Amino acid sequence: MLWGMASTSALHRAPLPVGYGDMIRAARYRAGMSARALGRAVGRSHPWVTDLEDGVRPPSATMADRVSRALGLDPWTDAVLRSAAVDDEPAVSGGA
Repeated sequence: MLWGMASTSALHRAPLPVGYGDMIRAARYRAGMSARALGRAVGRSHPWVTDLEDGVRPPSATMADRVSRALGLDPWTDAVLRSAAVDDEPAVSGGA
């Protein structure tokens, strides 16, 4: 993979772990799900699943949780998926 060839928006993200997408795709195959079925299970489109498996973009923390549950991921694969997730919690403003 040529990291220098990434899109402009991808340059602002840390690279995903090597083999990340293949690991998720293999887990989906083991679960007997199509990309379309996984998309429906997590509330996303088939192209979103393809992007996840191709390593185009990381999942949000919420979507990592949904994918893990839908696929019944083993602890190792779950940890890899969650390590690549980006925070999707709204910023907390104000102070104590």
